[in-house]
Amino acid sequence: MTTRLNDEVSMSDPGDVLAALPHMLGFHPTDSFVLVTLHDLTATPRFGMTMRVDLPCPTRACAFGDFLLAGPLSMQNAEAVIMVVVGDKPNRSACPESCGSLCHEADETDSDCDPPMFDLIESARTTLLRSGIAIAHALHVPKVEVGEPWRCYYDEDCRGVVADPKESQMGAVMAAEGSVTFGSREELRELVAPESAEVISRWSAKLDALTEDAIDSYDPSRVTEDLRKVFGAVQRIAAGSALTEDDLLGVLRAVSDVQIRDIVMALSLTELARPAEELWLTLVRKSPEPELVEVAALLAFSAYVRGEGALAGVALERIGEVKPGHNLARMLRRAMDAGIPPAELAAIARHSVDDVQLMLGEDGSC
Repeated sequence: MTTRLNDEVSMSDPGDVLAALPHMLGFHPTDSFVLVTLHDLTATPRFGMTMRVDLPCPTRACAFGDFLLAGPLSMQNAEAVIMVVVGDKPNRSACPESCGSLCHEADETDSDCDPPMFDLIESARTTLLRSGIAIAHALHVPKVEVGEPWRCYYDEDCRGVVADPKESQMGAVMAAEGSVTFGSREELRELVAPESAEVISRWSAKLDALTEDAIDSYDPSRVTEDLRKVFGAVQRIAAGSALTEDDLLGVLRAVSDVQIRDIVMALSLTELARPAEELWLTLVRKSPEPELVEVAALLAFSAYVRGEGALAGVALERIGEVKPGHNLARMLRRAMDAGIPPAELAAIARHSVDDVQLMLGEDGSC
């Protein structure tokens, strides 16, 4: 997403940054701390990673900067950051029971004085400055919605109202690309939620039958045939053709094989990335639990290397509900938590391009 941000969002205009936040994250943040890294400030400044975390317990504000440095910022080499607090109230629900009354003391801020949660911003600012990271903007906004007032924490004259994110330059670009910005993270979770109990039950029975048939009729060329099946399905989607339920079941059974899964990850690095991701999303919504984890991992990987970390995150949540110790999901989660750039993570799939050509022929055709 870095290129689009550099072209369409002004670093010097806080209002422009706020209007872009939903598009940068993939959904409208609420009760959140959002941080955007900035790079190459002495040459051609550019945006880097955008991260969002829940507001912390008020009593843990003093350690919040250390949390940022130890986690997502550790690998970014950021020269500066933009910090945004979204929300008016401290997140007391994040406090442990042992916190007691300390977490429930009033924390109301006079609107004519400092914006809410100034202590949180000041703690993060002090820690980041000590580490050599400058603060380009520190902003507060109750909600990232049209007409909501925003303020800067360290400049009384720096304030305004949120423009319509849908009408921002960033919004127009992403709409033209077919990207969707969700109203909340819950809406994003609904995108990967199970379609219906009836569909999942029917698919489970059919997959059991397919698995038994595969065991009874072992074929050493099955891996190659399964690869052809998956790539053929993706090409048909790219051409605008519909897949039958049997087509989808065949692909799901194929990618449940880790060897097949690892090879078809390479699709996320090709011109077929979008139709492949569409296929993975369809299968995630219809898959029974045993088969869900591998196709959800494909969706998470594809979304992450495309710069859609929020979608990758909810796909990983689905895997965590079924198989918390899943190796690829665990690796992807660690990469996201560490803020590894999508381009670097994509390297793990590049070798698969060669595997595909070896198994399907020199030209890689299906």
